[in-house]
Amino acid sequence: MISTSGDVFSKFRNNYLAVYLTVMMSDWLQGPYLYTLYESYGFQMYDIAVLFIVGFVSSAVFGTVVANTADVWGRKRMALLFCFTSSTASLIRLSSNYHYLTVSHLLSGLSTALLYCVFEAWYISQHQRKGFAPALIGATFSTAIFLNGLVAILAGIVANIAVSWSGSLAAPFVVSAGSLILAGLMISNSWEENFGESKTNTSGSVLKSMLEGLVVLKNDTNILSLGLAQTVFECSMYTFVLLYTPALEQSIKNSNTSKELLPLGYLFSAMMFCTMLGSIGFKILSNKGMATDKLLSTALLTSGASFCFIAIHANNTTYTVLSFLLFEMTTGLYFPSIGTLRAQTIPEQNRTGVMAFLRVPMNFAVCAILLRVNTLPVAQIFQICALLNFGGGLTILWRALDPARNVAYTAASTEENHEL
Repeated sequence: MISTSGDVFSKFRNNYLAVYLTVMMSDWLQGPYLYTLYESYGFQMYDIAVLFIVGFVSSAVFGTVVANTADVWGRKRMALLFCFTSSTASLIRLSSNYHYLTVSHLLSGLSTALLYCVFEAWYISQHQRKGFAPALIGATFSTAIFLNGLVAILAGIVANIAVSWSGSLAAPFVVSAGSLILAGLMISNSWEENFGESKTNTSGSVLKSMLEGLVVLKNDTNILSLGLAQTVFECSMYTFVLLYTPALEQSIKNSNTSKELLPLGYLFSAMMFCTMLGSIGFKILSNKGMATDKLLSTALLTSGASFCFIAIHANNTTYTVLSFLLFEMTTGLYFPSIGTLRAQTIPEQNRTGVMAFLRVPMNFAVCAILLRVNTLPVAQIFQICALLNFGGGLTILWRALDPARNVAYTAASTEENHEL
């Protein structure tokens, strides 16, 4: 029987959101000054790109294995492991030693795989076990992205203040570690454990879970199409994370604008405000009956357009910043869309493992692009990102408009829009 008790659901949702937003606060605090911090250590763009590549390879290899264990060993346990590894990685970045920073990115790569698999899988499993309406999953994800935008804006401001007060570009990373410790305490005290299958703590069970996840991917073209969308969008997103600062610096230099006039923390907050607008757009369009897969294709196609604008207007600071803001708006539309479709299509038994596997091609695609940062102009890299997003968006749109190839999406979207 489906539960509709507003108070019970609100308490459950708010508990999840409190943890999720605290965790995301720690992640956002590191964003505005990471590239600048490494520049202050004397590293060049290629050196910084290699550190990012280490993180993505770690996420693809070690992160995938560890994330798969969550279905067997417990998602709460893996969420606590995330808090430990991520806080350790943050504190290591106080060192300017390149070898230590490499270890930091190994840990952060593993942490990222856990962050984008375990928390979502824990919520969906608990939501279904408690008997809440399936449509409320999409509503929760939309709310999470909206509030995440507020948290990111706050994180940008806090990062700016921390740097100003301390005089150190490393200060936001200390605050980030503190947020993760708080999140770990909240998880320990308020989350129940859940699993993707029976609790069997053996290495054989983990291997079985991984193999079953691969079989699910092989046999379900809907999940594979979501994997394509995730790969092209998030590959572009992580490339953007590394390159938006040097792209902006180049634009400012070419337009003879003073670099000090644009604090990175406040720019970051403005971009996160646009992410909030995107999440509001998801909720409005969903309530008007627009299918979730069409919302996903809209996010991808608009993202492709924003990267085109960045490449075309590389020497105009105003247009560059506006293009950044447009891209961030698409992230607010993308994440609730992809999250809702994953909840509808990925089986609960292997949810975390399948989600981890879906991230593997994205990690290697980012590495392939970042390996060329020393040889390709930034504008040309953004052109590649544009082509990837256009290709992914058109593929999802094609499937959305072909009922014979998209029965599962159509049925799930109809139920979702009705109940929302």
